[in-house]
Amino acid sequence: MLNNRKHYLQVVAFDQVLAKHCRDELLPYCELENVYDMAELECSASNAEAIIYVMDYTCATHLHNIEFIREKFPQSLLFVAATAVSIPLLHSAIHLGVNDVFLFPFSEEDKVSFICKIQKGTSIKCHSDELEAHHQACCSEVTRDNPMSTLLDIIEKDYAKGPSLQDLSHDIHLSPSRLCHMFKDICGITYSHYLICRKLEEGERLLSENKNSITTIAYQLGFSNPSHFSRSFKEHFNLTPNAYAQGGRDVTQSATYIRYQRLRSELLPNLAHHHIANSMRNKVASSA
Repeated sequence: MLNNRKHYLQVVAFDQVLAKHCRDELLPYCELENVYDMAELECSASNAEAIIYVMDYTCATHLHNIEFIREKFPQSLLFVAATAVSIPLLHSAIHLGVNDVFLFPFSEEDKVSFICKIQKGTSIKCHSDELEAHHQACCSEVTRDNPMSTLLDIIEKDYAKGPSLQDLSHDIHLSPSRLCHMFKDICGITYSHYLICRKLEEGERLLSENKNSITTIAYQLGFSNPSHFSRSFKEHFNLTPNAYAQGGRDVTQSATYIRYQRLRSELLPNLAHHHIANSMRNKVASSA
């Protein structure tokens, strides 16, 4: 059982590989202790000032675990590090008051950002005098107040249809050419790649629910045909939609999709709140 000291970071990771990786990443920066299973967590009398839950892909078990941690340790800062950031995870994180969500393994920028949050929000001693300066130097260009964030919110409303750059240019008063260059410079991927990745993110969720055929999902997401969806899915996940729908989870994300995921995690509040608003609107419409 964990001791009840406060001035340390508690790492909750039930996957041994992820637990070791996270420990190796963070131990040079702050004192931490690991929790390796739910039974240990349930019995814990720990009063850690900060907790980070490390997980792989979003599933009901992980969402339940995060909710349990928030209820058991309401005064602790709570962070989530996930190998893939999904809309259900963002929705749950906002609803439960998670302080931030990071893509794992950490990028250098995210690692510095995380340690700075620990340093500012707790009494945990962090072992670096240069973190704040490094954080400022590495800070992402895409912030929650950046105009690009507003543009991504517009795209989110109808990403399956895939609004053209010409359409978007009217909304933010920039030429399509300028918008194209700005999107790539700030987001790190092209507009077309962002749209494909957003559709594939939703496709991954729909396939995991296993309620519709691959053909139905492909057209629902705005792909020209099922073959286009399958090729894109295989390109970015190294796995076919059919294999994924049958339970395959040996996913290897492309560099483009990883960059897309980091962008999504940087904009967590915007995207999650938009998702919540859409859900509420849908409920109202269905009850009318």
